[in-house]
Amino acid sequence: MKRIIIALCMVLLLSCSEDMKEVENLGENADIVGTWIENGYEDDVRLLVRSAELDLTKYGFIISGDGTFTERKNTGSCATPPISYDNFDGQWVALSDSLLEITVGFWGGSMAYQIRIVFLDKEELGIRYLSGEDRANSK
Repeated sequence: MKRIIIALCMVLLLSCSEDMKEVENLGENADIVGTWIENGYEDDVRLLVRSAELDLTKYGFIISGDGTFTERKNTGSCATPPISYDNFDGQWVALSDSLLEITVGFWGGSMAYQIRIVFLDKEELGIRYLSGEDRANSK
């Protein structure tokens, strides 16, 4: 019985350390873990603010410490008002301290893209979305 308990504890410890690995890879940008809602644009940089929860009427996302990702975005192919929003589940991986690989669902299936952290403080986040050729050149 003791061996089973010890084995279970070891599995739990190893899985917890794996979950935290992605956050550790972010270094100084580990504060990105949390909930962020859209607050506008500045050139090609999307501006977001930290929030206690997702806004039902705006784009936003949750980056969780366990590698899960929730993105709140439009639910259909038409982006003209009125826009309906829903949450889509996914995963994130830290490729470096400022580059995240995101795989997430959307109304038409699943998609992958990268987020470059342009700036981050306790309350504000600036990101640039990379896809296609930008992704290939970002690594």
